[in-house]
Amino acid sequence: MNAAQINVVNLQFIAVVLAAILTVAWRNFARPQHAAVWACAYGVAFFAWLTNFVMLTYFPGNVYFFTGISILTCTSNALIAIGYMQRAGQPKAWVRIYSALMVAAIGIAIFGFGLPHRGLRDATWLCFSGAMLAISAANVTRSIRTATTPERATVVMLVLFAALDFVSAGMALRQGAAGQGGGLAAFRLTLILLYPPAFVGVGLATVFLVAADLAERMRSLAVSDLLTGIFNRRGFEEAAERAIRNAQRQRQPLALVVTDIDRFKAVNDRFGHNAGDRAIKHFAIRMERMVRRGDLVGRVGGEEFALLLINTNASDALDVVERIRRDVAAMPVAGPEGISLTASFGITGLRPGDTSLASMFARADRALYRSKVEGRDRVTCAEVMEEAGGGAKALTAGEAI
Repeated sequence: MNAAQINVVNLQFIAVVLAAILTVAWRNFARPQHAAVWACAYGVAFFAWLTNFVMLTYFPGNVYFFTGISILTCTSNALIAIGYMQRAGQPKAWVRIYSALMVAAIGIAIFGFGLPHRGLRDATWLCFSGAMLAISAANVTRSIRTATTPERATVVMLVLFAALDFVSAGMALRQGAAGQGGGLAAFRLTLILLYPPAFVGVGLATVFLVAADLAERMRSLAVSDLLTGIFNRRGFEEAAERAIRNAQRQRQPLALVVTDIDRFKAVNDRFGHNAGDRAIKHFAIRMERMVRRGDLVGRVGGEEFALLLINTNASDALDVVERIRRDVAAMPVAGPEGISLTASFGITGLRPGDTSLASMFARADRALYRSKVEGRDRVTCAEVMEEAGGGAKALTAGEAI
């Protein structure tokens, strides 16, 4: 076995390992479709390298084998591009890529058999592969500035491999129709020395990207409420602590709102837990729709929620929360039961001595308790309550003004 054969065998092994890793990622982690497509891509790459080994061993220079290898290589790179486009949210990406692959395969066949020209045949598959990798790089991230480290590394590898394909295509043209031009030696040396590490680099970058995506998904699940999709208590507290530190540095106001669905146990007892779950989701949706994009919304207990209104003081928060209160009371929960909800709210603003969420949460919770005691379905501001000596009647936004 010569050096070229050993090299091809190693690449077969690497392709199988990459395909296996991506298959495991697909099967065991929410079955992301792009991971399955990438697994297929490296499976096809394995057959391309296997065919290459057979050609080197038994049919050196055979045009049929070489044409088949070229088409398999194009197919593998097309699948890689489809995977990246699917990851970017383009589910029908395969239609355009498949059409381009058919054109490339026809061109390879023409320059292999109809109008034999080795330079054009090699340039065709290399240009197609380079274009697929360039498309892949363009779909890794919307903005390189906001990209994660794995995304940036993947873009670099894809761009380098695409550049290698285009440079190799130019060198392929110099070998002429019969593959005996002055550029033949340089073309072969480039493929032997640079193509394998580029193939491995792109494969590893793809695996790292899948791993990073899965890690981000696990992190997101750890801080998200499964029923509503908003922050759970842990996620809300982590995000709120960061927001509080930033607000203290920037000397900007913050308002914390703690809210509780009134008489939620009665909803569960009367209509069942499925209706109760719908009520919780309904309540979360109504709140999310009434706050700004940068504000934080979290479910911190069974039927208890919290809002952190960024760059908002307590008096302005009264207006926002009063609109939420009225909206919740006016919109029944979807379903045959016709469930109507009300909620009680407690508000407090960020104070100079607040170094953590705990002190704000304690004040807002006391204000919420006052709303409950005073009859529910109302808003109490901790600052207004304290100014009144702690015994004032809970105020709505309209009453506070």
